[in-house]
Formats: sequence, structure tokens, C-alpha cells
Amino acid sequence: MDIRTQPAPRRLKFDERIQALLLHHAKRQDDITRKQRVCASQLIEWVSFGLAATNMARIAERAGVSTATLYRLYPDRNNLTVDALKLGNNVLLETIQEAPRHPHPFRDLVEIVDHLLAIYRESSVLMLWHTQAFILQSETETFADVQNNSALFIQELQEFFFNIIDRLVSDGFIQDNNRLSMFLRIQGAIEDKTVEWQGRFKVPFQPVVSWSEEAVKIAEEFFIVHGTAKFRALRQQDQVAWLDGKSLQKKALEPVDETRLQASIDRQLPFLRDVEASLRAKPRPATTDAFIWQELERFMSKSGNRLDASNRRSRIVASAIVVNYSQGFQNVNMAAVAKQAGVSTATLYRLYPDDRALYEAAHGLGTSFYMAWLAQESTSPNPLVQFCEYTSISIETFLDPRVKNAISMGAFTNALQQLDEHLSIGDLIVIYTNMLWRKRFARLLEEGFIDQPPSWDMLHALQGTTSAINGLYLRHGIQLQPNGSWFAECRTVVDEFFQIYGTPHFHAMRKKMNWDEDLALYKPGEVS
Repeated sequence: MDIRTQPAPRRLKFDERIQALLLHHAKRQDDITRKQRVCASQLIEWVSFGLAATNMARIAERAGVSTATLYRLYPDRNNLTVDALKLGNNVLLETIQEAPRHPHPFRDLVEIVDHLLAIYRESSVLMLWHTQAFILQSETETFADVQNNSALFIQELQEFFFNIIDRLVSDGFIQDNNRLSMFLRIQGAIEDKTVEWQGRFKVPFQPVVSWSEEAVKIAEEFFIVHGTAKFRALRQQDQVAWLDGKSLQKKALEPVDETRLQASIDRQLPFLRDVEASLRAKPRPATTDAFIWQELERFMSKSGNRLDASNRRSRIVASAIVVNYSQGFQNVNMAAVAKQAGVSTATLYRLYPDDRALYEAAHGLGTSFYMAWLAQESTSPNPLVQFCEYTSISIETFLDPRVKNAISMGAFTNALQQLDEHLSIGDLIVIYTNMLWRKRFARLLEEGFIDQPPSWDMLHALQGTTSAINGLYLRHGIQLQPNGSWFAECRTVVDEFFQIYGTPHFHAMRKKMNWDEDLALYKPGEVS
């Protein structure tokens, strides 16, 4: 394969493998093959109908077995869920390991990243991980088995990447840096544009030109951070326009009509503005957990006016989060929520006719908590401190075990439905995130610390590693531990960001103003 030839469009290889398993013929006593077909059918069922609407008769029919045979093979549905997720992870790993390879080191990484970008945006993979995340965040009976199987997948995935990295190191193309950090940078950049977008925003990321170009930009950033002089000399010999990640068009963070945005927020996230005002008006709580409980207590307080319907709505929605937060999603029910809110079940059903209406309202309030908390601006004049605060607060928030139950309702809304449906707030969160980070990057541009307009590429470069760390915990049950604190760990993440985007002026000011020394002395109130 010539280095100048662009990759061919990727097929839906994971989905094809799952579909192919349904065609495997089972002999009379071959229950292993029958179980495999049933598990494959379960995976397809989740994609087609969502976790909450799975139907055993449909699963049996698709698998080519009777419902009696299905229940003989899986008398406990939990075992079917565990085996289906295990099969999905095994097939996913096999699909990943078949990435096309190339003798040129840069083109080789582009091929691998392009391959994974295609796999990670397949609907079957997204639903596999959404379902797994829901189980791991709601701590059901299957938690331990699902966590163990997922940990084996991550171990094999890391070995796949470590082998690639070791080869690049031995050939002298990249520095002999921390393997886990390098894995997180690549994996995080891929996940940030696929799984994270679908999970966080409920809408797919749209490349500015093509997915192949996104792969080139991810590989370019990796080699900017870790590449050696030998690698840079090799790159100068191969001047291929579409392989020049630095010159490829970036996906801009567009200007936002803030008046229209606020109108949409008032309509679709009616609690957000109130939560933001509350956070500004009070001393900042030490942790996300403390902030959420502070706000829940405020929303749970009764109004002196018995006819105040809005207060009853607020109490009911907050009560759903309280039950979910304190007892786990599996224990959320309308009677428990009504009791917590101090209203009758009749009143609750009058305001929220079904479970889904209440879950979506509670998810909207929970989303408002996280949006307000993560949007807090740093007061430090030091850009290194600022961006360490922005990145570390994300990790500290989503790796706090006390917050996991609060997130499980959001995980359920992902696993609940078909992937062609999404909550209307998804587009709104994208615009809000766009506005927030456009302002932050614009300040760097005004100071001359970066020389490119604000873009999603910048955000992915900054947040990729943190997304990978959060994803390991939320989707795979693996909680990494920092050496000291997450704020200190994020110094590397921020340093890499400025290696990629920082200007000579930034690096000169960094030295002149002693920003690194200032950063080393900074003592944030953090959760480690």
C-alpha cells in the first residue's frame, strides 16, 4: 500500500461479525453454539429496541431457537446479559486486532486510528458500552461479573496498543515515555469523537471533511507530543497533503447566539439558570457530591404556598434523583419518589404520567447540576493553572464513587432507547459546550498563547486523556489512581495541549512569568 493512497471507507465489521454468529449451525447437542446465537441476538435486540424494551420471544426467534430452549439455556436473564456483554467485548477485541497495518510509522498509526474510529461509532458497539455502563453504574447483581469481563477486554486492548508503542520506541520514532499515558492519549482522542459524543451529547460527531482526516489529526498530535528527531526527519521526506495533520481543516467552535441559547435552556433545561445562580451566590463546595446534595436540599424544600405546582414539580424531580443517588437506579420507583417528595402517588402521576417522563425530567435536572459545576471559571491569571483546573474537575467529578449513582440515570437514558432516538437536550448541550470552550480558547488567542481559532480539535486534544480515564471507570469499572492528586496528573495533559497548540510567545511567557513554579505551588481544594 503506497503511503499516498487514502484509506478505503471502513465497513461495519463489528456488526457484520455479530450478524454472522446467527448463521452458525448448531448440532443436536451443541448448546455452546446455541448460547452464542442467543447472545448475538441479545446484542442486536439492544440496538433495535433498547435495554428497557428487550423481548425474550424476539431474541429466541432471531437466534433460531424456541423460547423453551432459550429459558433452558438461560433460566436467569442476568446470566444472559453477562454472557452477551462478554461475547460483545470478545468480538470487539477481535475486530480491533484486525486493524490494517502499514510499514510507514505515521501511516501505520493513521490506519489503526481510522480503523478504531469506524468501529467505535457502530451502533452495536455504542449500545454494548451504554448497556455495560448502565450495569456498572447502577451496581446490579451482575456488577462483579460484568466488571471482570470488561477488565479483561481493557487489559487485551492495552496490550494491543503497547505492542504498537513498543515497536515505535524500538525503531526510534517516539520517545520512551509512559506507556499508559500514550495509550490514554490515543484511546481518549478516539473515544472523544465517538463514544463520548454519543454518550454525553446524544448526537454523533460530524467530521469537518472525513473520518480519515480525523485519524490523521489524532496521529499528528500523538507524534507532536512523543515523536523523535528521527521521526520528524522521516516526515520531511514524505510531503503528502492529506497526511499533514497540522494543515487539515479544523472543526470550528462557532459563535453562539446567547439570547437564543438562553431561551432554549429556559425551555428545555428550566433548572439550569437557577443552579448556576445558586453556585455563584454561595461559597464553592469542596466536592461535586457536596454541591449536588446542597442543591437537592434546596430543591426539596417546601414552599409556603400549597398551590405552588412548580414547587411540587421541583420536589418530585429532585426526589427522583435523591432516591437514585442514595439507593441506586434499580430501587427507583414511583411510590418511593412520591414518599420522598411528600406527595401522593396520584399527584405524582398527574404531573408525570409515566416513568419515562419523570426520568427525563430528573435527567434534565441532573444534567443541569453537572453543566453548572463543570462550567465554573478559574480565577487564576496563570493559563497552566486555569487549564489544570478545567481538566482535573472533570476527572474528580466522574471518578467520585459517591457520584456514580447520580450518573446512572443518565446511563439508563442511553441504554433505554434505540440509538436513532435521543433526548432533545443533546443538541443544547453541544451548543452550551461550544459556547463555554470557545470563550476559554478565545482568551488564549487574544493573549497570543495560541494562533488558531477555537476548535473542537483543541477541545478533543485537551480532554481526550481525561475522557479515557473517565471512560475506563464509567464504561469498564476500572478506576485509575493518581500519583498524588488528579490536579497534579493533569499538568501532563495540559503540558501536552500546549506542546500541540502553544505559540512561541506562550512558551516565552511561560518561562518569563515562572508559570510552572506557580503551578507547582498551587493548592486547589481537590478530591484525590
